[in-house]
Amino acid sequence: MKSVENYRADLKASANVCILGPSGYTGHELIRILLNHTKVNIKLLIGDKSSGKNISDIFSAFSNLDLPRIKSFEHAEFKGIDIIFSCMPSGKLASIIHLLPKDATIIDLSADFRIKDIKLYEKYYGKHQNIKFINKFTYGLTEIYGKEIKKSKYISCPGCYPTSVLLPILPLIKNNIILMKDVIVDSKSGISGAGRSFKKDLLFSENNNSFTAYGKGDHRHIPEMEHHILNITSKKINIIFTPHLIPINRGIFTTIYLKGNIDTILSTLNKNYRKDKFIIVNKLGNIPKLSDVLGSNNCKIGILKHKRKDYIILTSVIDNLLKGASGQAVQNMNLIFNFPLELGLDQLPLWP
Repeated sequence: MKSVENYRADLKASANVCILGPSGYTGHELIRILLNHTKVNIKLLIGDKSSGKNISDIFSAFSNLDLPRIKSFEHAEFKGIDIIFSCMPSGKLASIIHLLPKDATIIDLSADFRIKDIKLYEKYYGKHQNIKFINKFTYGLTEIYGKEIKKSKYISCPGCYPTSVLLPILPLIKNNIILMKDVIVDSKSGISGAGRSFKKDLLFSENNNSFTAYGKGDHRHIPEMEHHILNITSKKINIIFTPHLIPINRGIFTTIYLKGNIDTILSTLNKNYRKDKFIIVNKLGNIPKLSDVLGSNNCKIGILKHKRKDYIILTSVIDNLLKGASGQAVQNMNLIFNFPLELGLDQLPLWP
């Protein structure tokens, strides 16, 4: 049997891709990115509710493109598939992963394999459908777990909120720069973060000219953040996190309140991310805007000194559907298969 490394080395011109759950927002973004990726071919689209349809029947933007008709899982043929992206809701991949080809790389955009602690997972997501696969997955926060991702066949992409929070604070915690165990985080997200299924609370008339907090102080992304902070830094940090819904389509603006020396924080982030194409650390006092990153795979970080002694305000902005989901998934694929890291992801932000 070929090793993973030899198998990937044989992929000269292209790799064949399957997408599970192509009819949601992350599925749409993944297709859009991969259509501009010169090293992959989209060979298989699987969606039980949408089986038999063309993807252009669901997303008219894909009209007149040569894309495969959507098939049900039962009628799908995986022969020749190298990479499987799962854009299905949480719980779905775990229930079928044992039926997928063992030689394919699997990149999951759901929460099924993000948390290794099964009790913690089941407290927030219910009974896990396939425990034996949990330890096979690597957490797909590319800039932090890059070495592990490169050697892995199974990738669990982070949630959008954790991506916006962990990228700014993990290097600081790891280097003992944050002077507190409780970190307050406030995030605002566009409505696409809640998915494409019908929900009354996400109707236009419910959200236009409005602004609300949600999560009841115990959002399911809190344990994901704390779990990976502990895993990377061996430090137990309490994240006091409040997400907010704002009436825009996409984007996350995260504000983090902490104590520390502002010059040390700036130099640490600059040093940590100086080689990372998709992480941009602004100059001191220059706060990024959502429009700086929308439509791109970038994360921009801003640092502001509060008038109170030692208090620092960090801000980060990402596109929740790209760096917070499909873009990061493709970034992980590029890393694993030794493709140029920016391949398919080199588009500039959309503005205005």
